[in-house]
Amino acid sequence: MFDRRVQREWRRYEGAAWRVLVRELRQRFLERHLPAGPGWVLELGPGPGRFTPSVLASGSRVAAVDLSLPMLRTLGRKVGKARRSAALRRVRAVGERLPFRNGAFRATVALGNLLGFSGSDGPRLLAEMARVTRPGGILVLDVASPVGAATDFLEAAARQRLLRRILRDPEYYFLDEIVRPADRTHQPYAPERLGFFEFDFYTVAGADQVLRTAGFRPVDRMAIAPIGAYRDRLTIIARRDRKAWKALLELEEGAGRRPGTMETGHGFVVAAVRGRFRP
Repeated sequence: MFDRRVQREWRRYEGAAWRVLVRELRQRFLERHLPAGPGWVLELGPGPGRFTPSVLASGSRVAAVDLSLPMLRTLGRKVGKARRSAALRRVRAVGERLPFRNGAFRATVALGNLLGFSGSDGPRLLAEMARVTRPGGILVLDVASPVGAATDFLEAAARQRLLRRILRDPEYYFLDEIVRPADRTHQPYAPERLGFFEFDFYTVAGADQVLRTAGFRPVDRMAIAPIGAYRDRLTIIARRDRKAWKALLELEEGAGRRPGTMETGHGFVVAAVRGRFRP
């Protein structure tokens, strides 16, 4: 399925102004926490390479690991031949079984909702990322929250003219699974019901718990676009003026760290430090 969605994945962060806002907020968070200078960084699930140039710009050498070969080929074309040969290695592998030694990377980047897509294997995925990240290394991860996921789900339903049907029977469409009160909620795999993947959604408390269990200590968290997500008029107006756009980005970053907003918008991003290896 991912092999067929290369262009769709690339377009996910372009076009509408709110999509650009979501992309730039993730990118700014990544650049704030990614250490500068030489060394290897693991980018897990890079897709067609939307954030790979930002990782390379830190001066790092990058191992880009993805399950999809078409995604990795597109990533190579997007990054460019000169930079690819010097600093980028593309590896087809699964995140739960990474082909690297312990502590091979000074940082790990996973900006593709990998924790959610891993479903019940999420803790195993985090444990593997912890294994290959050296003590003191940084993890930058994005997380799908129940509130953000429900908003996205309903917006997609409205575009497909299915909203009335879903609201009449939320159990059939798994909406009740997404919004039930829990630190971690589960959407089972059922393609006939719009559930194309087995997916888990996390609150901040739930994400903190699985991160700490894996050996990471969260040091920063930010909601992605709690103000501008899905608000076309606001983002279109701000996009027309460079100063207004910059002000909106700064406002979103401030609001995204306030209590009560962390799980709204397009989920949230987390920066965490790898603790010492366990004996």
